[in-house]
Amino acid sequence: MLVFIVPIKSAQVSTSWEVFSLLVARTMQSICQQTSDNFKVVAVCHEIPEIGFEHTALEFIQVDFDPPTDEAIRSQVSDDPKNYRNAAKEADKAKKIIRGIEYAKKYHPSHFMVVDADDCISRELVSFVDDNSKDSPGWYFKKGLIYNEGSNLIFLNKNTFNVLCGTCIIINATYVNELLSLKPRPLFHHEITELSNGEKLAPLPFPGAVYSIGNTENYCSTPDAVRKMNSYGVFKKDFYDNIVRKLSKYRVKIVNRKLRETYGLNKLDFSAVFS
Repeated sequence: MLVFIVPIKSAQVSTSWEVFSLLVARTMQSICQQTSDNFKVVAVCHEIPEIGFEHTALEFIQVDFDPPTDEAIRSQVSDDPKNYRNAAKEADKAKKIIRGIEYAKKYHPSHFMVVDADDCISRELVSFVDDNSKDSPGWYFKKGLIYNEGSNLIFLNKNTFNVLCGTCIIINATYVNELLSLKPRPLFHHEITELSNGEKLAPLPFPGAVYSIGNTENYCSTPDAVRKMNSYGVFKKDFYDNIVRKLSKYRVKIVNRKLRETYGLNKLDFSAVFS
């Protein structure tokens, strides 16, 4: 059995709880459309979002620790030199992942996967694990899709998806704690591809997930963060280096019906939220 752990941020740190709830609803629908029913979804939250969706494999559990305060979010300095991540929010996420894993152990899963609450995943993941899980330490998503919310285009990252997106690793339950550290503060290490015993995670042979960016709720890839990552002067060498680097990693694709169905990437209508 594969257990999906979905850490959900608090309404207290959300830019728009209504927008975020729509994203969470799509994520849950995406996860639950698996072609095999050998899975569970444990969503870990402070407040349970109203998503208008239920599934026999989906359950929400609520934590009793406080969400990060505005002061903590402002004062903690990220380990990321480009400051795309926030230490207080990362710690909150990691604590929820830990809580979800402990809770889900009662299902005796063979593997775990963390899914960010605004991303989508391939409907073939559970079937793939069913067919390939014997003695496997797990897989990392070398390939994945990056979607700027509302666009008709999507970008296939062919080499480094697991570095960019937290929805990128399926790991044998025996080794799940290797993805988490507690000091100097709780942190989820999604970029790991080799375990402490020397075993290596295999690259998943197909794009495993869609990383949603520019949706105002992914704090690593808000519209402002996306602008930061692309802030190169047109006539500077960095601009051309950036183009070459992107072309070597990405392939542009049309968001067609088959892709939407494979990943549950429904086009969201935010008009009711902002009307």
